[in-house]
Amino acid sequence: MSHSGEQILRPSRWKTSLPLFVSLAFVAIGILVMDGSWMALLAIAFFGLGSLVFVVTILPGATHLRLHADGFEMRTLFKTSHCRWSDIGEIGVTSVYMNRMVAFNFAEPYRSQHGAVVVSRALTGWDGALPDTYGMSARDLAALMTTYRDRARVRDATP
Repeated sequence: MSHSGEQILRPSRWKTSLPLFVSLAFVAIGILVMDGSWMALLAIAFFGLGSLVFVVTILPGATHLRLHADGFEMRTLFKTSHCRWSDIGEIGVTSVYMNRMVAFNFAEPYRSQHGAVVVSRALTGWDGALPDTYGMSARDLAALMTTYRDRARVRDATP
């Protein structure tokens, strides 16, 4: 993988499909044991809605991480968020329960102007995190993002 050009990383199809299969299994169980109780109906509705969300997630173009010279773009469920490298401070790896993920803190000028994400920082020690590792280990993705950020800093500091 080149570290200089744009890269678009996509989540693992298997990792994304697993929750879909689990949700569909719970929907099937709810239908099979449906006894008219509100608990069965609630389970079917909850896991049915979850199944729809997971189906949308695996549609082409619904989810990706795009790394480029000026920053990164996260797309989840067709909603896109952008961050400039100049707004990103430290990049590292954190764990939430058993899930290892890439996390980041905003640079001080950005944090002062926009306010840090207080709840996220209180829970994890980080301002934000990526929702996936996009087929890479969290450590490798954090290193790749750090390379992009550092190159942007060098480029921006060069007159």
